Amino acid sequence: MKAFYQPVKVTEKVYWVGAVDWNIRDFHGYTTGRGTTYNAYLIMGEKVILVDTVKAAFKDEMLARIAHLVDPKEISYIVSNHAELDHSGCLKEIIAETRPERVFASTLGARALGDLFGFTGEITPVKDGESLTLGDVTLSFLETRMLHWPDSMFTYLPQEGFLFSQDAFGMHLASLERFNDEIDEAILTEEARRYYANIILPYSPLVLKLIDRVQKMGLDLKNIAPDHGPIWRTDLGKIIEQYVRWATQTPERRGV
Repeated sequence: MKAFYQPVKVTEKVYWVGAVDWNIRDFHGYTTGRGTTYNAYLIMGEKVILVDTVKAAFKDEMLARIAHLVDPKEISYIVSNHAELDHSGCLKEIIAETRPERVFASTLGARALGDLFGFTGEITPVKDGESLTLGDVTLSFLETRMLHWPDSMFTYLPQEGFLFSQDAFGMHLASLERFNDEIDEAILTEEARRYYANIILPYSPLVLKLIDRVQKMGLDLKNIAPDHGPIWRTDLGKIIEQYVRWATQTPERRGV
């Protein structure tokens, strides 16, 4: 099993170590006919950093992928961008097994994880706009409240131009491919649009404010890595433009 679950190199420092759920057909009450992924990422710097975890049933799959790169006990830090159980379901077990120096979440994320798992001080809250230097990398945190939970946040790795975007810019799509440019564009658009309509649409005004804020920050984005679906490594402007169009809810002329 360990030999089967291989990590995927995304950049010089970042690897995908998540899990693929081929069988799920219902998620938040809507049909997921193509399954989904639970994406987790390992930053291999002077300090090993795990960004997000996976649904509890897929813990061993994630650990097997991590073990190809490093002994999981060498993980120094964990970042939880979103407390929902498909991203944090195995977090308590991972903390117990790896004993990281610190686990980071947003202020509301730390509270949510405490409520879910009974943590009393294990989670270090980070503020909106805060940056931390961890070994040879810097992580910056951006709260994205209500996209789509109150605790949600982005994590940005400036050295790699890498944005960990949790549920934003994602989709429910199980595949052997990990990157947007490896998947048929029609499927990408269909699944991204369905995901937006079912998960993000009620918060469209917040989407527009967030995109405007990120653009004004002038982040050098080379990869957008959501917690579901493929990693965007090419044509990032297209998915961002699609989000703007869907958020403005501009009608299109169509024949019916």
